[in-house]
Amino acid sequence: MGHDQHDHDHDHDEHDHITEHDVEEALEEALELDTQSQIFLEMRRQNLDLLKIASEVAGYGGNHGPLKPGDVRTALRNIWDVFAEFYSWVDPEEDEEGDDDDDDDGDDEE
Repeated sequence: MGHDQHDHDHDHDEHDHITEHDVEEALEEALELDTQSQIFLEMRRQNLDLLKIASEVAGYGGNHGPLKPGDVRTALRNIWDVFAEFYSWVDPEEDEEGDDDDDDDGDDEE
């Protein structure tokens, strides 16, 4: 029975080793997810900053009065146009990839 007890202890040691490895992997994955989350949140913050700048450049910042209901769509389109132009300067590769999604009907507006 001493031999069986030794095998059981040996299996228990291997289980502990696997658990340590699993814990290390889990910590690495959690750190990677945290890093990815931080990058994502930072990118969103930068996009919001860029959107604020775009709205000011489009003339809708500062002391601009409330928009009339009929003017909202035009204001949003103007802000989006400025934002998209700025964004293409910040991340030209993203703009190139996004071009495929914008005009699926084949009509060129330019």
